Amino acid sequence: MKNRHFIPLSLLIMLFAICGCDSDPKTEASTAAPEKAIRVGVVEVVPVTIEDMLTLPGETVPDKDVCVSSESAGTVVWLGVKEGDTVRKGQLIARLDGASSGAKFDRAKAAKKLAAEQLRRRKELLNKGVLAQEEYDQIKAELEQSEASLKEMMVNVEYGIVRAPISGVINKRYIDRGERLEVGANVVDIVDSSTIKTYINVPEMDISYIKKGQKVSVSVDALPGKKWEGVIDFVSFKADRFSKTFEVKVLTDNKAGEIRAGMLARVSLLRRTVTDAVTTPLSAIINQGGERIIYVEKDGLAHVRTVELGIIDGDRAQITKGLKAGEKLITAGHTMVEDGMKVVTQ
Repeated sequence: MKNRHFIPLSLLIMLFAICGCDSDPKTEASTAAPEKAIRVGVVEVVPVTIEDMLTLPGETVPDKDVCVSSESAGTVVWLGVKEGDTVRKGQLIARLDGASSGAKFDRAKAAKKLAAEQLRRRKELLNKGVLAQEEYDQIKAELEQSEASLKEMMVNVEYGIVRAPISGVINKRYIDRGERLEVGANVVDIVDSSTIKTYINVPEMDISYIKKGQKVSVSVDALPGKKWEGVIDFVSFKADRFSKTFEVKVLTDNKAGEIRAGMLARVSLLRRTVTDAVTTPLSAIINQGGERIIYVEKDGLAHVRTVELGIIDGDRAQITKGLKAGEKLITAGHTMVEDGMKVVTQ
């Protein structure tokens, strides 16, 4: 049978007590790892001038868009334009045979002949003193009116001439040669897009900032990176009863023809300019539980601030409360710090 050695329980208690007495709290604290500082990027807050811009969408339309119709009935015997052609004001577009308008032209010639004969007879009576001057003047006016009507018939009815009422581009042609037209039938659409109109709807809270003649900036979604200068041509005096917005017309020079009608445009209007504004990059703002916070560095520590925003200008925001000029704003590493944490600027 092997020998076993037993250590008395009282001796074990004494050994544990001795070991416990040798433990020094100060020594343990001195060996604990020091708090690590977070590297952050900071910028000094400097007051700047910012612009309060209002950007609203709108649809582009040509300054002039005319549907030319036939003023007489007849068959198209000549057609001088096709879609995409550029025409000048007064240029000949089409000619009708005028067969159906012969009677109108004959009546106009007969009316002129009768008025001329009546005037001749009235003049003889006037010279004899048996006709009042007023009656003679009335017959003379009728003759002049019949002559004007006859001239109009010769151009627009007898020969069935259709001319361009404006300069522009043939956007659509409705007829072909040999086609029979009735009075009022569509012939062509002419579009003049050398000036583009853009209509926007301005909220009632912003309409006080909008004035006729005000310069604006116009951009088009289909042409990224390009901007045009526009001018406000009209501001509605009455709000829409449902949307409570005011219609505003903006004119833009488009002689280069880059903007096409029907494109989606965005009009930027300057509401006001704020000088000495305290701002911060939008990226430096943290949304925390519905509050907007930022961090500033002071004496090697990060300090949290709750801020209120004002104007948003591009990628920057005006701070109306919670930040002052001259403070050091943490713009990099701010998502890694907490209030009172040690930081090292870089």
